[in-house]
Amino acid sequence: MQPTNNSRRAFLKNAGLSGIALTLGIPVLAKNHTGATTSITDLPIFNPANSPLLDAAGSEGQSIELMTWISIDTKGKVTLHNHRAEMGQGSFQAVPQILAEELEVDLDQVTIAFAPGNQKKYGSQVTGGSSTVRGAYQQLLRAGACAREMLTTTAAKKWGAPKEECYAEKGKIFHKPSGRNFSYGDLVEDAARLEPPKNPTLKQRKDYKLIGKPLLRKDTPLKTNGAAIFGIDKKLPGMSYAVVERSPRILGKVKSFDDSAAKKIAGVTHVFAVKRTVFDHLQEGVAVVADNLWSAMQARKLLKIEWDDDGFEHVDTEQLFARMHEDLGKPGLNDRSAGNFDREYEKADKKIEAVYETPYESHACMEPLNCVAYVKDDSIEVWGPIQGP
Repeated sequence: MQPTNNSRRAFLKNAGLSGIALTLGIPVLAKNHTGATTSITDLPIFNPANSPLLDAAGSEGQSIELMTWISIDTKGKVTLHNHRAEMGQGSFQAVPQILAEELEVDLDQVTIAFAPGNQKKYGSQVTGGSSTVRGAYQQLLRAGACAREMLTTTAAKKWGAPKEECYAEKGKIFHKPSGRNFSYGDLVEDAARLEPPKNPTLKQRKDYKLIGKPLLRKDTPLKTNGAAIFGIDKKLPGMSYAVVERSPRILGKVKSFDDSAAKKIAGVTHVFAVKRTVFDHLQEGVAVVADNLWSAMQARKLLKIEWDDDGFEHVDTEQLFARMHEDLGKPGLNDRSAGNFDREYEKADKKIEAVYETPYESHACMEPLNCVAYVKDDSIEVWGPIQGP
């Protein structure tokens, strides 16, 4: 073995990479501007020449763009990545649950990680419109099935047995006639060298063990024992904290403010008016900056602000509901139409009418809206726990 002159940074990078043997993902199929659909086999992850196995000797300087959902190391540790934001709707549970179903692992055998924002790897990562499961369901199933088939093929080859005699269960590949088995960790290095199957065989719905089952959510303990890490938990050396007092009316402006009492709070460094664009109008407020969050919050309470509420309509909830009732009598906006409703309605023997109402709901997560920005001379690095990374 020839000695190499690796830097400390290179050694640390290589040492971390050497434990990862298989990383898989199925990209979201998309049509290009000509209308043609991108083939799965056209993407880097399905081209062994473009996706070499990383090892300690050859990994320096390599950067492989993969659309990654599944990682398995040589010790058998399985990491499943959730590519959508967890806002209480359950993506942290649902995405790994789909992957684990076809991969044949239990959720208590895996580590779940949030994927970084990278549309090249994961496709759209905007969370909204109930699109997480229905938008990626088939791709996630295929990702799990691909990994399972590659591991099964590898085990069959090691035993010199037909692939049909092998099956996957609970993170292992078993040989039916002999009862022998390999863990995924035993197989992962050789499996990583295979070309992923283009059309992996998916399980039948009746054989599902995880999907559709009442499983305990993996994120519930973390959110109840304080272990969950949120965006607002990000800390940097010497960080300042800012909070903003907004007008109680969306279109209200700052006429004047008295910050004398706020500036007496220990740790407060700046107080100033701010504006931000929201759609086609500006929202105004007064920001308080301090060297700790508690001081900033306490100082904000002491601000004396005179708001300018002129130049726009003032409405309340009752007025808005009254307008909506009036709008019910106006022609509706149709997404699509077919047939003649009015004619058929008149011909109906029995007619049923009902009105459904719901109050306004606050679209507010438990985590306060927040963002961390590290401003340097030539760049800004931002950490934002948002719906569209």
